[in-house]
Amino acid sequence: MDTVVLGGLGGGGDIGLALILSKLIPGARIVYASFADCKPVSYKGKRVAGSLYIPTSYHHRDFEWALKTLNPSLHVYRICVKTGKEEVLQALDWLAHRYKPKCTLHVDIGGDGILTGYETSLGSYIVDSMARAVIAEASEKHGWKSLLAIGGLHLEGGRRRVLDLAEQVAALLYHRAHNALLGVIDPPREAAEVARILLNPGREMVSVMLPLYIAALEGRTAITITKGYSIGRHTLDWWTRYVFIVDGKTSCNISPLCMTARRKWLAGLRGWQTPSPPRDYLKALKQAKQDPERILRKLIREHTNNNVLREICLEK
Repeated sequence: MDTVVLGGLGGGGDIGLALILSKLIPGARIVYASFADCKPVSYKGKRVAGSLYIPTSYHHRDFEWALKTLNPSLHVYRICVKTGKEEVLQALDWLAHRYKPKCTLHVDIGGDGILTGYETSLGSYIVDSMARAVIAEASEKHGWKSLLAIGGLHLEGGRRRVLDLAEQVAALLYHRAHNALLGVIDPPREAAEVARILLNPGREMVSVMLPLYIAALEGRTAITITKGYSIGRHTLDWWTRYVFIVDGKTSCNISPLCMTARRKWLAGLRGWQTPSPPRDYLKALKQAKQDPERILRKLIREHTNNNVLREICLEK
């Protein structure tokens, strides 16, 4: 049985989208391993290797703990990225030797997981960039296919919408120009229940992105958030439910943000200064600014394939 490693790219409720996408890879052995904004010296869990932990203690933002509590038989891990790069790579080395995955799939709700570094606004880019960097490096070392899944485009920051839609669409066009856009997934509405269970009020889990994404998948156009950093009424755009699948290694190679994280780790990301964009990115940005919604419709129409994960991760 082929193994697929799934998880969140930046912590919080991202793993809820990973749960949803796991239903589109029937027949795979699923191992959950999420990256998160935590330090090994302060994270309360059972250390496995490097910065890899099995969650053991409650925290209102530790959705890996919530998943493990719901089903103790699942293979669930958390990777703390606020440490040396070698410790994070050791975590991935252990997963590679223990499970021998055929591919990895790490997800981001909101859209900063696809940023290149040429954008004027980057949102909460640091943890996602570090995770993307080690995913790319580990995929080269161990030979697995690394995938990134971006859902809830333009939701980052909640009601504040800290990322520019045209720049996010430009990033998608830029990825497509480099053959890194592999497909678009339109998850079935009933898959929302799979992730909703993580938000059970009895566990007092707090997320903004996950409730927004679930509401979009259910077909709602607005939702009121009562806990977290963006309390209030949120409107949801028609494209929010779609998930864009990109090649993780190529995505890093074409992103100065990710490549800087790969070379210099956290020190290279603080106070990021946007470099001069290449001609093909400027072309994508000019196109995206004209009518980003029209381009999104075209990308979704041309690339939607709910079998893309199965085709990449399972088929020979």
